Amino acid sequence: MIGRQSLGLWQVCFCMLLVLAVSAVCAEQPNETAARVNGKVLTVAELDTAVYVAARQRFYHGRVDDQRMLALRAEVLGGLIDSRLLLDEAKARGLGADKTLKEQFYQRLSRHYGIESMPVDHRLQLEAELQHRAEEQVLLQQIETDVRSAGLPSEAVLKQFYQDNLAKFTTPPRLRLSVILLKVAPSAPVQAWQAAETEAKQLREKLESGASFAKQARLHSGDASAENGGDLGFVHQGMLSREAQQAVDTLEVGEVSAASTLLQGVALFRLEERQEAKVNPFEQVRERAQGLWQREQAEKAWQALLRSLRAKAKIEITDNNMTATMIWAQKTDVVQ
Repeated sequence: MIGRQSLGLWQVCFCMLLVLAVSAVCAEQPNETAARVNGKVLTVAELDTAVYVAARQRFYHGRVDDQRMLALRAEVLGGLIDSRLLLDEAKARGLGADKTLKEQFYQRLSRHYGIESMPVDHRLQLEAELQHRAEEQVLLQQIETDVRSAGLPSEAVLKQFYQDNLAKFTTPPRLRLSVILLKVAPSAPVQAWQAAETEAKQLREKLESGASFAKQARLHSGDASAENGGDLGFVHQGMLSREAQQAVDTLEVGEVSAASTLLQGVALFRLEERQEAKVNPFEQVRERAQGLWQREQAEKAWQALLRSLRAKAKIEITDNNMTATMIWAQKTDVVQ
């Protein structure tokens, strides 16, 4: 639903409506009803067009099973309904579309759709429609900006937020590692991999007998770190492949791992230093804490508005492919 992606879903759905606006001028569109929002109709044509564009954006050209497509259809319908509710709320609040932003958005749409090259009658219809859509887009952006504008927390509130979310301000445990990588092409024959494993075992014996890891890395490693003696610097959970992580997890400082087969070849790791997880002091992360608090409050305010608008609205779902609970599990007053 809205707010779950980097772009609000209403923004994505709104772009889909613009696609429909163009096609509606140039061709007949079916008029079946998918939903009614406070008495205003959302057509199946609007929903189908929006779902088509959303599927291309999300799944590119891959094949999508019926269950995932139905879930996407419910998500998109929810976004279209929300955009209608938000537009009504923006108007109820007396928000006006900034003329400069509206013109900028209209010009982008005009260039995108190349309306100058269209027949005159189509162009005039489309210009009016795009002007209307541009105004609505600016209103949607304006209401989201207004609702998400969180003030500054008091020092006490900010410190409490820090205490309640210490995991967000904790530097994860880190390992400083060195590596010797005996490179083997993934497509190399089995004999090449076996030879690398044998060489790795021989190198490990040398290292355990006191040979310099850095010197052996410079001589034998095919990793980019070889010129630095194999030094990889600090790494944390998630930076290494599963096989490499397993090889280093139980190492003591100064210990060399057994040979580990990776995608790039066979590797030996040496643990140089282990740093435990560390909670950063409030003074050090104060600015980050404030930013996280503001984002959290903005999202809470946005979701609260959406829940309120949905609860007050009369929403009738007439699309036979879904139920109201597929769109909003928390909404109980949608007419089915």
